[in-house]
Amino acid sequence: MKNIPIFKLEFDKQFQNNYNKLSKEIFNSKSLSEGKFVSTFEKKFSKFVHAKYSIAVSNGTAALEIAFRTIDIANKEVIVPTNTFFATIIAIIKAGGRPVLCDNMEGSPDISIKEIKKKITKNTKAICIVHVGGTISKKINDILEICKKKKLFLVEDAAHAHGSYLNKKLYAGTIGDIGCFSFYPTKVMTTGEGGMLTTNNKKLYTKMNAYKNFGRGKNPNFISFLGSNYKISEFTAIMGILELGRIKERINKRKAIVLRYLKNLRDNDKYELIIQNKGRSSYYKCIIKTKIKSKIIHKYCKSRGIQLTGKVWDTPIHNQKVFKKYANKSNFKNSEKFSEYHICPPNYPELTLDEIDYVCSVLNEI
Repeated sequence: MKNIPIFKLEFDKQFQNNYNKLSKEIFNSKSLSEGKFVSTFEKKFSKFVHAKYSIAVSNGTAALEIAFRTIDIANKEVIVPTNTFFATIIAIIKAGGRPVLCDNMEGSPDISIKEIKKKITKNTKAICIVHVGGTISKKINDILEICKKKKLFLVEDAAHAHGSYLNKKLYAGTIGDIGCFSFYPTKVMTTGEGGMLTTNNKKLYTKMNAYKNFGRGKNPNFISFLGSNYKISEFTAIMGILELGRIKERINKRKAIVLRYLKNLRDNDKYELIIQNKGRSSYYKCIIKTKIKSKIIHKYCKSRGIQLTGKVWDTPIHNQKVFKKYANKSNFKNSEKFSEYHICPPNYPELTLDEIDYVCSVLNEI
């Protein structure tokens, strides 16, 4: 029996040597925060996601909060999927807004267009979409059309979607008004902790950049509004720069793993992989719809030494006690069924082909 961990992250000698070399530069410069490496990181990330502007911040949740504060959702409503991580909802509430939860499309982790249309009111300020597992919704153009027609902001929770795109004009993080990325250790790329805001709008960029630095404007001795401190260090930035240097290779490895799962499970009608057919996914998660309850699969895999990764998501927001009041007695049958009938097997670049084949052989036993 093999032991397949839920996640593994490795940095080779060259990566470590390059980090140490750049660290010495930081010590010699005596500029530990918001120096040349932060600026370089932001520019390189902009190029990677095809955005005009990027702003490095302390984490993905901070990016979301800054985004919502920048578009001023205080006492306004933000339509958001119930199928998301709770950080998305926390950021809306902390920015003074009210999350309006929407169900999924049937058999999909993505927000329902039909439900979005139902829940728009005169108090709606924005729609927040989540690129679940790194996959961009095939209904994204419909969402853009709704935002244009109703004059709503579109915020992207792109925590899973570094480098994802549908075509050369629709890159995750540039589809809407603001994109929000996370660099937590398990993500497509990491800086330990960290996040990034992206936009093509100069006015939004200027305000977000001020917000992460207490609300300072052109004169650093005064603030234009109440901001906060969400800056990153130069050490965090060099980690990001080095990660960008290997991100394409690691996304390709993730893709190869997903395709291996597809090949090994395609003849088993109990499983159906969710694949983005156009453009490119980041392949952050390998999402598999199942005909068996996921808890049964998790239990069996654990008995065979396999730790399946966290689902997307185990508990939809409307079923979390803290957020119950935002459910508004709505019907969330699609998200509840999807939560109960899908799994996410291990999918990280350090996995070997033998390990993937072992996971598949165990899944085929069930």
